[in-house]
Amino acid sequence: MPIVLSATLKLLLREVSQIARRGRNTLISLAEERRTALRLDRLADRLAGMGCKIDILRKRMSDGRLDEPLDADASLREALRELKEDIRTVRCQLSALSGPRSSPRLQRAFARLAAIAEKTYAAADKLQWEIDAHDQMSGAQQAPSAAQLSA
Repeated sequence: MPIVLSATLKLLLREVSQIARRGRNTLISLAEERRTALRLDRLADRLAGMGCKIDILRKRMSDGRLDEPLDADASLREALRELKEDIRTVRCQLSALSGPRSSPRLQRAFARLAAIAEKTYAAADKLQWEIDAHDQMSGAQQAPSAAQLSA
């Protein structure tokens, strides 16, 4: 009898050990998901901040506070183009990573980041077009005044 009890006890200990290991792995997995969701939230916050800066610049342009060409060397338009490319990459990665097997917390973080990325992308695209239009208008207004000065 003691041998059977010992074998049974060993089996029980092995099962308890496996359950503990799975529990620990689950906790580690939950912690990793939480960290990932927090990183996604921080990225979404940074993108939202960029979107706010873009909106502020667009408002200044529409209020007419900027008379001279805004982006004569096209560096701002280039930065916006690169931002849009980065957002496009993030959106592709999000679509590959998100899915029904993700935890609800991760799904919310993915959805939030996707929505902010889409909004920021649209704002950056619109600002590029508005800068082009503004700089063309500013250049056209400045050209006649320069011609009048030489006359």
